[in-house]
Amino acid sequence: MYRKGFFKGWYYKQEKGGQAVAFIPAVHLSGDGKGTASIQVITEDNAWNFDFPLDTVRLSDKKDTIQIENNYFSPKGFRVNLIGKKDGKPVKIEGRIAFGNIAPLKGDIMGPFRFIPFLQCRHGVVSMSHKTKGSIQINGDSINFHGGRGYAEKDCGRSFPSYYFWSQCGWYDRQECSVMVSVADIPLAGCHFPGCIAFVYFGGKEYRLATYLGVKILRFGEREVLLKQGNMLLYLRVQGHGGQKLKAPEKGSMDRLVKENLVCKVWCRFWKNGKLLFDHVGAGSAEFITGSSMET
Repeated sequence: MYRKGFFKGWYYKQEKGGQAVAFIPAVHLSGDGKGTASIQVITEDNAWNFDFPLDTVRLSDKKDTIQIENNYFSPKGFRVNLIGKKDGKPVKIEGRIAFGNIAPLKGDIMGPFRFIPFLQCRHGVVSMSHKTKGSIQINGDSINFHGGRGYAEKDCGRSFPSYYFWSQCGWYDRQECSVMVSVADIPLAGCHFPGCIAFVYFGGKEYRLATYLGVKILRFGEREVLLKQGNMLLYLRVQGHGGQKLKAPEKGSMDRLVKENLVCKVWCRFWKNGKLLFDHVGAGSAEFITGSSMET
């Protein structure tokens, strides 16, 4: 199941009323074969990392589930009971979130790229959007996600790309909408090229933009992306600065730091056949990373 220089992780985000919490359970093996597991937790104002021995992990690829000690994550929801320390201060995070009516993609987001062996990183989408029920307690403070919304994805491989832009946002006040865009460096057969995978889930329909479908990256930077594919045009601009530091894989080891802004505003505009389907500033999350060194 595990091999040297390998990682596999999930990302579960839930939000309600401007508050959000994301959980990132993962397993990782360094190049020397040392295996560990971790659960990272991120909010708008803080982030925590909890480490575990590899033998506490129970993982099922078929069911898409991972259990680390008594913390369990699945496409139906998760439960956590995490105790640790940060900066010498005790940390306790516990709770249970149930998912309702998950919206999986119509096929693998990687398309035919999923058949290419030895890709540096493979991405998957567990649910474009779903309802949430339950609450999370962080050091005694409760965050209620009953009637909120969630998003879930996953990654596996050796390392995160040397540079990438990632953003996910959604809104539910009018028609339900969820948008995810990722543009990243793809090393393949000694060459490098910018690859893109993205989706728009709007009005119960899925629209997909991807390198393997002929998408053109018209604009790409730290704060904005403009994509064109056939009769579709998608624009995202991230509003807001800051973010929390998270650990990320580099050849299987969690030796890289990235920064994620979990709660920010994302301006989304989407056209199809020249018609503007939406122009909205929604609550979202974003990352933009360059380089591969460990920064402090």
